[in-house]
Amino acid sequence: MKWATLNVPLAFLAETVFATGQLNGLPVLNGPIPTVGTVHGMKSRVGDFVHPGLWHTHDDLERIRLGVANRQDPWKTAFLDFSTDSFSQASYVMQGPKSIICRGSCSNYTTFTNDVRAAYQNAMMWYITRNQSHWYRSTTILDAWGTNLTSIIGTDTSLLVGLEGDMFANAAEIMRWEGGWVEQGAKASGGSGFSNQLYWLFARQSIIIGQANYGMVSIKALLAFSVYLDDVTMYNYAINSYENDLCAGIYGNYDTQTGQGAETGRDQGHAVSGLGWTALAARIIQSQGTDVYSIGNNLLLTAAEYSAKYNLGHDVPYDPKFYRCEAILINGPWSAPSTISRGLGKTSATTQCPGVWDILYYQYVVKRGLNAPWTVKAKQVYDASGGEQHPTGNSQGDQPSWGDLLWSYPGKGQFTNHNDRTIWGGGTIGPNGTGNLNS
Repeated sequence: MKWATLNVPLAFLAETVFATGQLNGLPVLNGPIPTVGTVHGMKSRVGDFVHPGLWHTHDDLERIRLGVANRQDPWKTAFLDFSTDSFSQASYVMQGPKSIICRGSCSNYTTFTNDVRAAYQNAMMWYITRNQSHWYRSTTILDAWGTNLTSIIGTDTSLLVGLEGDMFANAAEIMRWEGGWVEQGAKASGGSGFSNQLYWLFARQSIIIGQANYGMVSIKALLAFSVYLDDVTMYNYAINSYENDLCAGIYGNYDTQTGQGAETGRDQGHAVSGLGWTALAARIIQSQGTDVYSIGNNLLLTAAEYSAKYNLGHDVPYDPKFYRCEAILINGPWSAPSTISRGLGKTSATTQCPGVWDILYYQYVVKRGLNAPWTVKAKQVYDASGGEQHPTGNSQGDQPSWGDLLWSYPGKGQFTNHNDRTIWGGGTIGPNGTGNLNS
């Protein structure tokens, strides 16, 4: 009987590994995706998804392209720096792929980080310039990693999956829906390649959501993965987590009265990074037609004001009873705001404060016309230190950066998307930036 009891799960494991090819049995580790009740902004059918619809909709991409083409600032000046960045070059030399990448006590993922950024920035370069060499550079990186990476491991797997994986999906979303890219290995049965990898290696490893900013990384990534994959259950789980998870969602991360972050007592690097990740999650939900930037009476803006004020050197109220779930894992809770990595711009000779202020500034101050003096000041100080260029070191995949190019609006307005402009089915680029046309 003991052997019979053991054989059933072993057989199940074997079937799972066979079904996923070389991608190692990940559903066993993560279990099913929980179904949720009624949630604001949830999807009811596959056809509800907007494409492209992660960080950028078609209208967002056109705003960027036309801003550059018409030589309007901030797009014009931001593009000058963006276009000369090493990761924006069609001549960028791919550093991977690898079959196994790891983050934690083992660490070999920088080649993936660099290649992912190059894929995304070349995707943006292609859209803005229509130079086919950028199309080729972005898609060859997507295909190379998409057909070779078989395992993502380490104690910080969720961060690696949720940070670099999110940017990876954004590059693919642009190239698929605007560039007509068809991934290598795609076929009706027994396919392999980018989408299979995105589902089994990235999305399925994000189902178990952690705490605080770590958890928000998984939420924003799941939103991106689910849209790319047209996975209704996954998307609804992710948006429910954003709105209602009291350890990882917006209410688990920020105090509704003051905007104090759950990691404020830990250090300012994590506290500020969390603002950016929350804003990116909200950006994807916005692309899908739902506004959560205003949730909790603009709670994210309240949190940005709190963090900006403290990092600009001013005192802020602090409630020692508001802290992240499982704070004991990182020597918490804490009795006061941390001074570790406090400041904006460069906080040391080798450390740069996370570049999160542009997306918050353009979303709240410019687009919505809201008063946010500390956020405005934070952007001014950050810009004076060099602005949002690509991060360096081990934080390179943490934030997209280049905010003046990516997140700008020309002024206050609704800026609703015309979601019928990009047509299902791939094809060729339509006239005057009207998106893909079926061929």
